[in-house]
Amino acid sequence: MINLFYITNNVLEAQIVDKLDIDWIFIDLEKVGKKDRQIGRNTVMSDHSLGDVQKIRRVINNTRILLRCNPIGIHSKKEIKAINNTSGIDMVMLPFFKSDKEVETFIELLDTTKVEPTLLVETTSAVENLNDILKLYPFKYIHIGLNDIHIERNTSFMFEPFIDGFLDKTVSILRKNNKKFGIGGIGKIGSDLLPTPECILNEHIRLKSSGVILSRSFKGNFSEESKEIFETELKQSVVKLRRHEKFSKTLNENQLLKSYDLMKNDIIKVVKNINENK
Repeated sequence: MINLFYITNNVLEAQIVDKLDIDWIFIDLEKVGKKDRQIGRNTVMSDHSLGDVQKIRRVINNTRILLRCNPIGIHSKKEIKAINNTSGIDMVMLPFFKSDKEVETFIELLDTTKVEPTLLVETTSAVENLNDILKLYPFKYIHIGLNDIHIERNTSFMFEPFIDGFLDKTVSILRKNNKKFGIGGIGKIGSDLLPTPECILNEHIRLKSSGVILSRSFKGNFSEESKEIFETELKQSVVKLRRHEKFSKTLNENQLLKSYDLMKNDIIKVVKNINENK
């Protein structure tokens, strides 16, 4: 089954997530450089902190914790030392790296006897250097980010890497090195998003992806007062996603390629609309 990642530092939200068929709670420390990179974009800057880890850990039993740190910089020695001294983390993710030197520093600083390191591949330089990077450590999982790659490449739409060869190149390197990997995020099944979440999930199956981040659409407007409604809606959304995942796995290669063509047409349509309205 595809691993599902849910981003939150909210204790009540985490308790609900822990009851569902969601594999990872994603706590996000990344702030360094992110605001400048993503200025003017419809993205969210998290307010998470390292102290959230143990608050979340105390209330969950089934879900693992992924912590995203900041990119490597002058702050890294202090930050990763604090991470090493924090119990309850299962995996630490390094974002926005470009070279093997940054990954090497990450591995040297992180106590890999306690936590599993992982990488968020989200720069073109990271892809160019990926073969060398993968030799540095026997990573069990790698995630491919779409948002920063989209910004760096100055493409019109975040999902263009699915159809312009960029994602195929990245995935081929990971598969050649026998690495499990995940790709970007996904919206709710049945929504009117383009490309449709159904086609995106089919593409995960076709590419043999093993991880995806649940988008903001799964969160809705969570509040303590509406937690029962939130729990019902989130459960339904996850059940629908898992049901479609099961269906996707029954599709043969030709059917998955037809789904790819539908996704491609949707992405082309969105790009055309964006460019016409610039």
